[in-house]
Amino acid sequence: MVMYRFGFFCSKSDNSLSTNRTMNLNNLNYENIEKKVAQNAKELIDLLEYSKSQDYPIFRLGNSFVPFISHKLFDMGWLDKLAPIFDKTKERLKDFDIRITIHPGQYTVLNSPKENVIENSLRELEMFFWLFDRLGIDDNGTVLIHGGGAYGDKVSAMERLIETIEKEDWLKQRLALENDERVYTADEILDVCQATKIPMVFDIYHHSLNLSEFNPKDILKTWGNKRPKVHLSSKGEGKFGNHADYIEAKDLFELENMFTEDTKNIDIMVEAKKKELAIQKLKENITNCNKKCS
Repeated sequence: MVMYRFGFFCSKSDNSLSTNRTMNLNNLNYENIEKKVAQNAKELIDLLEYSKSQDYPIFRLGNSFVPFISHKLFDMGWLDKLAPIFDKTKERLKDFDIRITIHPGQYTVLNSPKENVIENSLRELEMFFWLFDRLGIDDNGTVLIHGGGAYGDKVSAMERLIETIEKEDWLKQRLALENDERVYTADEILDVCQATKIPMVFDIYHHSLNLSEFNPKDILKTWGNKRPKVHLSSKGEGKFGNHADYIEAKDLFELENMFTEDTKNIDIMVEAKKKELAIQKLKENITNCNKKCS
């Protein structure tokens, strides 16, 4: 049986531990920032201890690990004051063989026709790159975004995305792109990743909602010497694109059928609402279910 490389994102399902503690922008000052960063850093280590105990080799850091780090009201001088927290966290991270990634939100867009949107997005990415470097996270620590919008002309929008990445060559150090459920299919994101030589994170649930044809081997090749990463989730109730609390085993088996023997070398980020509980239940289902249930 394949030993799957699972991980979960940002916090435990009951939020008892989180790397995403934040505040209201109106309360932005150094004292509050220091308090939140210290809490996020401590709970990151606790979450990595838990992940290590469960043999989960990947974890996604919360976007608010340093709240409002890219906001114009954030005083960059605060980062120097936070050095003791960063130094301690960097040292502790050496105790774990766990890959750390991050996934900026939907407003981080590199192909907008509005220059200020691209500028703000680049600022956001720059600060996440800085944070990962500051914490000593190696280049397997990818910073993942979606392709962006189509803006009435998808071909031109894809060209803008490629142009932005090529112009801002530093993005290639950590940036990865993911197919989404509405706009950019897997084959379209693959085209962009091949053109820019950056990795592609394949999301199988998004693919099921926004179908296209591609060769899974080509997705793996975009990773070069880095370990490939994919997203796994199942269809949830309610509005289009909702994620389920847990993972259906058939969705994992479909992923395995696509990537065959390569699956054992792929990091699988479980994007289920119940997070670590979803992984536990999925592992139980794998044990109890043969592949006929797929």
